[in-house]
Amino acid sequence: MEFLYAVGFMLGENSKPLMCRIEDGVIYNDGIRMIMLQKDPLMRRVTEIIDRVVEAGLYNYWKTLEFNRFKFYYSLIGIGDKHDGYYSFNLYHMQPAFYLLLMGWCLSALSFIVELFYNRVLSKRK
Repeated sequence: MEFLYAVGFMLGENSKPLMCRIEDGVIYNDGIRMIMLQKDPLMRRVTEIIDRVVEAGLYNYWKTLEFNRFKFYYSLIGIGDKHDGYYSFNLYHMQPAFYLLLMGWCLSALSFIVELFYNRVLSKRK
């Protein structure tokens, strides 16, 4: 199911999942298996390596990389968004407004200096 979500086959309009997910568990089978006999001498070492990989989060990272590759390859997921959810708005987004504000202050300071200079020159001529 995760593969189908990553590829975009199980998504409806606005990239929303068509099936409900269970919040507290994962119940899909991803097909990664390794056959080992019950009393294999490497069983303990393999179990330890698998535990470390899962605890370190490498398995989830590899899975995410693979899903992102599938999303890019199939490119069925819509880019459009309805903008009705939470959006992170920070100072980086306000940068053009601050530049306009700075430009306005510079123009007002320049016009004030020109007005003072113009009044002083005219008052000396009369």
